[in-house]
Amino acid sequence: MPDPAAVDDGDDAEDDAGEVAVTTVQVPASASGERLDAFVAHATTLSRSRGRQLIDDGSVTLDGKAARASVRLSGGETVVVRVPAPAPAALVPQDLPLAVLFEDDDVLVIDKPAGMAVHPGAGIADGTVANAVLFRCPGVSISGERRPGIVHRLDKDTTGVLVVAKHDGAQQALSRAFAERAVDKRYAAFCLGRLSSTSVEWITGHRRADGDRRRFTTRLPPPVREGGAVRRAHTVAHVLACAGGASALDVALLTGRTHQIRAHLADAGHPLLQDQLYGGGHIERRLPPGPVRDATARLHRQALHARRIEFPHPRSGARVVVEAPLPPDLAVIDRAIREGA
Repeated sequence: MPDPAAVDDGDDAEDDAGEVAVTTVQVPASASGERLDAFVAHATTLSRSRGRQLIDDGSVTLDGKAARASVRLSGGETVVVRVPAPAPAALVPQDLPLAVLFEDDDVLVIDKPAGMAVHPGAGIADGTVANAVLFRCPGVSISGERRPGIVHRLDKDTTGVLVVAKHDGAQQALSRAFAERAVDKRYAAFCLGRLSSTSVEWITGHRRADGDRRRFTTRLPPPVREGGAVRRAHTVAHVLACAGGASALDVALLTGRTHQIRAHLADAGHPLLQDQLYGGGHIERRLPPGPVRDATARLHRQALHARRIEFPHPRSGARVVVEAPLPPDLAVIDRAIREGA
């Protein structure tokens, strides 16, 4: 990953005119072999897809010339990224309730409920966290995408702590903290069966599953370098209690891949309770009669909750720790497992 200190805003930046922002980066030797689009994403606060789009549009040059997104870097080159002023996001502010856990002038941390998407997507036009954030913080923005202030995501039916940047400076600092693994994320998870030991660590590859683009698979080795379709996924799970055919887990998410916890547990043979996409359904056949099965039968989503996050404050650098209590539908499962253990 490029050293953030190597990132320099070019002298010809035109931020004040609102026309284009220019970032000039000297490629370090440590980035030798990395794809250009991956390097652009690491060296800026842009998403990889946005960086690839700029490369395809000719807005990124390598030693003064246009280049393909797939070109491999050698180290020592000069990469110039020109980002046009964003078009207004087609996002409607909505006065939706937000359970605020922490807030100051820079950061908003909420307890996201189940059933609420983080931002608009396929089949979801509004009613998202992004809509609510835009209403609460009208000046928030993030590179013209339809994700104002969003620096990380939770699945629609996963509950818990979600961090939102209230201005671009905070967004850049928080995005860098996530990219540099300076953020500690802990989840409460409830899965089928009993893990092979009280503490399990998975370091694997991660990509979309063949035949079903909704799913991801971790049944492959970690990549030698980032940049391809296979990405590195690192998860550590600690067993807190087991009873009634299920386990309560404390999970540390050390990388932030889509469905990472869901896929790691499913591929280990222990899908999350009621995770229909990854094989955690049909609990009437998979759990013995008793309090755990009764509590799980009333759950209508995957049993996953982002319970705690610790991150460096974007202005002061002080560590901020925020926790979200278990929601009622998971608290009853947790209690049933712990009392039966």
